[in-house]
Amino acid sequence: MTDFATPDAPSVAGRQEAADSRLPVGIVLVLALLCAAALSFSRTEAVWRTGAFFDSDDAMRAVQLRDFLAGQPWFDLTAYRLDPPGGLPMHWSRIVDVPLAGLDLLFSRFLAPEYAERATRLVFPFLLLAALFAVVGWLAAILSGPRARSLAIWLAMLSGAMFLQLAPGRIDHHAPQIVTLAASLCFFLQGLDGKQASRLAASAALMALSFAISLENLPFFAVMMAALLLLFIFEGAAARGRLLWFAGGALIAFPAFYAATVPSARYFASVCDAFSFAHIAALCVGAVSLAALALAAPWLPTFRARLLAAGGAGLATLSSILLLAPHCLGDPLAGLHPLIRDLWLSHVAEAKPLFALFPKAPGLVVATAAPVALGLAAATVFAWRAQGLARRRWLLTAALVAVGFAAGLWQLRVFSSATPLAMAPLAAAIVALVERPRVSPVLRAPLAGFLAILVSPIGLALALPLGDGNEADGERACLTPQALAPLAEMAPTRVLGSFDLGSHILAHTPHSVFAAPYHRDNHGNLLAAHAFMAAPDKAEAMLREAGAGLVVWCARAKTPSPLVSAAPDGLAALLARGETPAWLERRSQKDAPLLVFALRAVK
Repeated sequence: MTDFATPDAPSVAGRQEAADSRLPVGIVLVLALLCAAALSFSRTEAVWRTGAFFDSDDAMRAVQLRDFLAGQPWFDLTAYRLDPPGGLPMHWSRIVDVPLAGLDLLFSRFLAPEYAERATRLVFPFLLLAALFAVVGWLAAILSGPRARSLAIWLAMLSGAMFLQLAPGRIDHHAPQIVTLAASLCFFLQGLDGKQASRLAASAALMALSFAISLENLPFFAVMMAALLLLFIFEGAAARGRLLWFAGGALIAFPAFYAATVPSARYFASVCDAFSFAHIAALCVGAVSLAALALAAPWLPTFRARLLAAGGAGLATLSSILLLAPHCLGDPLAGLHPLIRDLWLSHVAEAKPLFALFPKAPGLVVATAAPVALGLAAATVFAWRAQGLARRRWLLTAALVAVGFAAGLWQLRVFSSATPLAMAPLAAAIVALVERPRVSPVLRAPLAGFLAILVSPIGLALALPLGDGNEADGERACLTPQALAPLAEMAPTRVLGSFDLGSHILAHTPHSVFAAPYHRDNHGNLLAAHAFMAAPDKAEAMLREAGAGLVVWCARAKTPSPLVSAAPDGLAALLARGETPAWLERRSQKDAPLLVFALRAVK
């Protein structure tokens, strides 16, 4: 097992490569993609046939993409139909819009506009899925040799990425971030070898790209950059080249992507939920500090001297954040109004702590957490048994998986980033088990396949009761293009609806909305919350003052809306009981899932 964990063991690698040649990695990749496509075909068919969105962020991204293609400027990220009349400046960037726009323009050459968009929404996540499978295989090969590469690809497929952030129709930024994280780690691990130190510049460039998209990979990248400080502390002058390559790449890429995504008028503004001055300043201070440590290494010959110098570099980086935006060291969503947090965010499943789901879905919790925990355990054991460069690679991988596991306990969605990283050490562990001398060579491949299924998220999900996953099915009926079609035929106006309806109304209709599931929309969400919870006569006054023309309510929700529970005598509760106040006129059919009401004209 020790030899297997050392990637530079030529005899083992040679035997593994020869054995692996029976089924080339390219064929394994194609087969994994075909399986993923088959398993997610029903979602693909729904997107192509109806144009449905299965996630609010995908609907909102489509709105942003359409505005961009229609001529909205690069730096103008305002969603003008959200929280009218001023609109809402989104915390996203245009980076993901670039490949989406390219695909849309390509498909528009031979497809109608609506089908060009649907094709884009199918091809984009599929290409990212292929990239993820390939990168996870690459990660396994870097860590443990070519034999684990194919099995890691299969485990990546069995992790169910095609059902989650890389599902057909997903065009939000989460999938690119997952791939970017894994690829950056691969380059970083290669760069730990002094002979391949230039790979660290590529890793820094991918980090910069990731930051320009969103900040969700920040904890992982912080661990990787801290690893360079540890490398300097333990190796001293021998680590100079690696530190300089990373620092050089960072000092070029970070400012370049910052300038490409942040308008000059906001260069020195600091916000916590998007790439801003506080982040670029801290990153540049950190990169300059790494370069300074590398250059000063000959004058820091002792471990203690290097420890103090590295501590000073870390303190300088931290101080820059404390000086510019100390509040950003806490919850990035701290600006979300407490009422909206209670009514909306606390009910979002992917934003909940993992074990908050255990009472209703214990199987889902186990299927989500167990494979990552096993991958972390495997990486830790390999790190303990390896030496030198191999040990450092395993330790860093284990640290990133541990960070992802811990963050996933806080917010479930982080597991979508941590799980692909955990599949590489898990594949290496399975290969190490089946290639023991006691196991017949004939049985190794089927045994490895069986073990992969047994410990994978999909395998565990099939074996365990997942609990009630259909609570949102009723509300899902209100989000379909068919349910929203009658609303789309009405003259554009301002619509009062619940938080989850907002993005879908923007994507499928010409209307504007006050509420949508975004933390920056305090004004619009508060207006909607107060109107729905107010007594009907007070709600009427509020809506007329806001210029609302329509009110919509989902009649198919299986669980009571928090808006109803919070105010049993409010407008939302009245609509949920099937009652209509005199100042509203029903415009939807009796059996329609989405109830639509127009405000009556004032006499």
